[in-house]
Amino acid sequence: MEENNKVIIFEKKEIIIVLTFVVVLIITSFTLGIRLGKKLALDASGVKPEDVKAVELKSTVEEDAEAVVSEDAKLTDEEKLKKLMDESKNRLSDELEKFSTPQNPPTTTAAPQSTMAGKFTIQLGSYNTMEEAKQFAEGFTVRGYSPIINEVKIEGKGNWYRVSLGLFDSVEEAKTYIKSEQSLFTGQDHIITEIK
Repeated sequence: MEENNKVIIFEKKEIIIVLTFVVVLIITSFTLGIRLGKKLALDASGVKPEDVKAVELKSTVEEDAEAVVSEDAKLTDEEKLKKLMDESKNRLSDELEKFSTPQNPPTTTAAPQSTMAGKFTIQLGSYNTMEEAKQFAEGFTVRGYSPIINEVKIEGKGNWYRVSLGLFDSVEEAKTYIKSEQSLFTGQDHIITEIK
């Protein structure tokens, strides 16, 4: 008896087509399986398509904003206006109270050199006119600090007005103050100098 052995030989193109078909079939099966699984899981738990559309995930901020909007929707225009006016009055009275309470003493010109000699200060700026120095110092006065304006004669440049904060017995004290008032000095040029 003769054995009938046939060998099938595929070309490269045919192998690539068959492999591509298999990959597409696997991806399609996987995707359909996921979709069918989700649908069956939702059906089994009693969730309807309308429920799926209604579910929205919101952050607590969004929920709070939605609550405020719904509260405001219940108010009439007159009530909204009254509420807004009351809030504005409260803010205004708070701001006025801040300015009416006595703060640190206003900007001062430096005391006689003899009492400050040997002390250290934190220099924030130097200006060639007193008006510029006062304007710069006013920004710190408004925030509750007591800046010092000190007139210094610089050879070849004339009189300059230095704006500084604090009097310290040592450089370490000045550095400690800078660390304690870090928000004030962040982004602000400053240098610790000795008063002579």
